This record gives sequence, structure tokens and C-alpha cells, in this order.
Amino acid sequence: MQLSFWPDPSSNGSEPSPSGADQLIRRLSAVMLGGATLLVVLSAIAPPSPGQSSLFSDIPLLSPTPPQDSSSSDTGASSALTDRFSHPSTKLAPYFTPSASLSTTRNPELLRQFHTLLDQYVHRQAHDDNFSIRVIDRRTDDVLERFALTELRAAYDDGASVDWATVDEQRRTAMDRLVDKYERRGVPLDDIIVRWGRANQVRAAHERDRGARAYERRLAEHLGLSLLATEIGTVETFNQDHLVSTAGAVSRYQMLPWILRRGGVTDYTLPTEAAPWVRVREERNPLLVLEPAFLLLRGYVNAVGHELPGLSAYHAGPGNIFKLYRRFYTSDRFTASSTVADAYAWAVTEGFETVREGSTFGGDSRGYVPAAYGALMARDDRAVEQPSLRAVRVQVRPGTSVTLRQLLAPLDSTARPLDWGPAADTARTTYDRFRALNPHIDLPPAPSGSVPEAGNVRFVSAVDGKAVRFFLPLGAPDVLRAAGISALDSTATFRYDDSAYAGPGPDQVTRWDQQYEALVDDIAHFGFTEDARARLLRLHDRFETLAEQRPTRYRRRQLRIISTHRRLWMSNPWQELADATARATGQMKIKGRPPDLSPTVPAVPDTLRPRP
Repeated sequence: MQLSFWPDPSSNGSEPSPSGADQLIRRLSAVMLGGATLLVVLSAIAPPSPGQSSLFSDIPLLSPTPPQDSSSSDTGASSALTDRFSHPSTKLAPYFTPSASLSTTRNPELLRQFHTLLDQYVHRQAHDDNFSIRVIDRRTDDVLERFALTELRAAYDDGASVDWATVDEQRRTAMDRLVDKYERRGVPLDDIIVRWGRANQVRAAHERDRGARAYERRLAEHLGLSLLATEIGTVETFNQDHLVSTAGAVSRYQMLPWILRRGGVTDYTLPTEAAPWVRVREERNPLLVLEPAFLLLRGYVNAVGHELPGLSAYHAGPGNIFKLYRRFYTSDRFTASSTVADAYAWAVTEGFETVREGSTFGGDSRGYVPAAYGALMARDDRAVEQPSLRAVRVQVRPGTSVTLRQLLAPLDSTARPLDWGPAADTARTTYDRFRALNPHIDLPPAPSGSVPEAGNVRFVSAVDGKAVRFFLPLGAPDVLRAAGISALDSTATFRYDDSAYAGPGPDQVTRWDQQYEALVDDIAHFGFTEDARARLLRLHDRFETLAEQRPTRYRRRQLRIISTHRRLWMSNPWQELADATARATGQMKIKGRPPDLSPTVPAVPDTLRPRP
């Protein structure tokens, strides 16, 4: 993701040729190489309803889908991801429906260009391995050549270990020759597109994601996001939790530490029975970072008006998206019925050169969403997976403490079978299984198999105000209680099983939630106005009150989402966009809906205070 609200001037996302500086700069500006993920690796809720698009006036921007409860809609082993209501081919049609007929659209050429871009990244992420290079003529979309490092590929297929950075160095050299070759043959440099295959790394990323994948999907659906959100970790870091970017972003979802702290993800140390202290880095456990990352994304989506630019904002920064909209206002594509999704499609196709000028929305930003789609397509025909990791997140009761040795002794001796999840497949001892289930706790190895003195941490409720959280298998708290260990706080328990991330009950959804949904719908139609911000601020105050009255997980999530939205809309870049919106629209009537437009709104409460 973009590592601050402001554009990062150092971001270029290219896979450069080692030629001279002038030629390098020229090629970086012309050859779209889609290498944003490589740079990261090496540097170690309501769904929007945008309505009718002027660009695709005869196809609804979002196909209406009935709400489905994620915990009850996973049944049926033959059901594939592509059949989910949250799959982008359904939820974000027609943008992610290449088979859709373009004949009835008013601007089929723009949609065709976007589908072509998606197709390139499907090949890149799902089909072309890490030893391949695909050279494309932008003018015709024809593949000029498929080049492969055959010797390295053969060695890899024979079981040799391969360093992907070394492979990429060789691809850089080969790419430079290929570009020279086709430029000499008369293909304009600006029309030479080079795509490096990433299928091996994508497959490895999906394997690393086994434990978190089902929960990523469920939380995305609970928040009204498409399945594209589940590929953020793949695109950012190939789901490697230890990587740190040059700007300091951490976790597989690449978030700045201050943003993670805002979401309750912290660093601290725990004492042991020996002299050393053990460091805890919660960003290294995907189950602890998942919710803050997806709530941040949902806040971005709401602030910019649609999931497509929202995903792009997660990477490039909302400031770049606000600037993108301002550029769209001056294009001949902007009309009274345009939506922000139209602006995004324009920005990554025919409007790209206009958008990239004077901003950091470069090749990596252009390819971010297509790369997520390509990674999803690498597995979208597979059956919907049930959670392969079932665990319980626990804390110790305030005022008590317990050592790891005390916790593991009953679990080691119980006759009750405990499932420690896929990360513990190769672990031999209970201590090793605990280490695998809790990668955020820097526990030392134990060759003897028993809990070492340097790893016998003492768990407490909090350290310097930071909650101490760790994971146990389902059923482990019952085993501990039966053994007389009552240190765990049952009120702080969260189960990762079939009940995780279920939707809110009907008594939790208020008319203020409905009004917020209506506001987001207006934003999709370039509703960046002072009146809209005033509505947002009033709703934010309501959400704060509701969260105080009944601090359920749903209410706390809603508050965090709207707080992110509010923060972005109180910024100078948003004010510049609002001013540009007023100038661009003038007397133009932008389509939207008023906050309470619905003749059949069901009766919902406007407060969560208990009635007398």
C-alpha cells in the first residue's frame, strides 16, 4: 500500500533495464512492466451502489446481489469462488466480466482496453511462470514473443533452489535485449509492453495464506467488499509477514506502524522465567492484522466512492486518487452521469499518461488492481474453502498471570484431540506447535522439546496499556479450566471458526447506518461537496454515540471505518478535490440519491439505548 496519505515520490514500480540513464528513464516512462510487488518484496459496511455509468450506460455498474451470510453460505463442496456473489465478475460487473457483451455499451472501447489490461495480468499472475517474459504490441494487443529462461526453469523443475531476485536480474538483462529487438523492427518504444510472469510466487503466496484465506474471504464479504480484497497480501508481499518496506510498512498487508497501532496491533516484550525478554510483533500474525487492514480498505473505499479506486488508494494513497478525479473532470469522458469507477477505468487506460503527469500514480499503481484480479483468477475455479485453521484468540484476565509452561502442560497431557492448524503440520512438540500458531511471539527453538527457560514467557493482561493476545487451539480453554487454570479472560475471547465474521444482527443496524450507505452512494457520483462532508461529520458523531451505547464488534468496526473516512475528508487534498468538483459541475446535475430516499425502508432503531 502507499505508506502515507501523501503520494510517495520515490515510487515507480518498474522493472528497469540496466541500460544508460537516459534510455532507462525513457523506457520507464514507456514500458509498463507491472513490478510493484517485486519492489515490495525486495525492500524487505455496506457495498457501494454507484448506479448507472455514462461510460457503460446500458450495463449496471454493480449487479445487485442478495445479501448472504458468510457463515451459512459456505456449504456445498462443489461451489467455486467464481460462483460467489462477492466475486468481482458479479459484484463489480461489467469491469471484471470480460465475457460481457460490449455492443450495448456507449463507450465499449474503454471497457475493452480495461479488459485487455486485466487479461495481461491474468497471464502474468496465473499462467506465466517466474522464468518467462511476455512482449506485447500495445497497438494490436498481439503477443510479439514469449521468452523464457529455459536453463533456470529446468533446474528449478529438477528441484534446485532458486532465488527469485537472481532470476529477475537475468530477466532484466533479457528484457533489455527484447525491447531493443522490437524497437529495431519498427515497433514504437511507447507501444512495447513487457510483462514478467509471477505464477510461481503467486502459488507460493496462496500456500502461505492457507490459514487466513477463509477468514479473509468472510471478512471481505461481511464488509461488502469483493474477493479482490483477499489478494492484497499476495500483491503486496506474496503473503510474507516479515517484510518491511523502505518506508517502514510492515506485515503481509504493508501498513505503517502508526496505522496498525490505531487498529490495536502493537509491539511489546514479555518477561520470561530466565533473564531474557521475548519480543512480540503482532504485525507478523496475519490473523491479528487482517481486520485492521480490511477496515482501513473499507474506509478508503467509502472515502473515494467505489472499491476499484478504493483498492488503488490502499496502494497509491487517497491523495493520488483525489488528484486522479480532478484530472478526470477535465477529460471529455466526464459527464453528468459519470461515476468514480468510470474515472478509475479511464485513468488506467487511455487517461494514464494524463494522470501520471505530476503525480506518483505510475506503472505500479496502474497494475495494482489488475494484479490482484490476476492472482484471484489463479484460484477462482477452486472450491470455496472452509477454514483450515481453527483457533481461539485469548487474553489473560486483568490482575493475573500465567506462564507458557503452565499453559502447555495440560494441553500436552490431555487425551482430547487438539487441532493446531496447518502451520503446525511439521511441529513435533506442543511447544513447537504453540510457536507455529503464534508467529508474532519471538520464542526461541527448543531442541529438547520442552519449554526452554528463555521461552517460558509470563502472560499478563497488558503491557504498557497494550493488550497481550495469543492463540490456542479450539477446545484448549476448556482443557485449561478442567485442569484448574482460570487465568484466561472469557470476555476477551474471539473464535476463528465457522462463526467468525458473521454479519450483524438486525437489532444492531440503525437508520444511521442506512444514511451512511446513502452517503457513500452519493460519493460514487462525485459527491465531494461541503454538504456531503457535513453529513459525514454528523454521522460520525452518531456512530461514536452508538459505539458508546453498545460497543459490539459491529459497532466498533463501523466507527473505525467512518473515522478513516472522516480523517481523509478533513485533509487538504480532499478540500482541493471539493473545490475542483464545484468548478467542474457548475450547473451540471450530478446523479445521486438523497440521504433518506427509500419508500420501503424497514423500521430500524435510531438508538441502541435500552428502552425502559
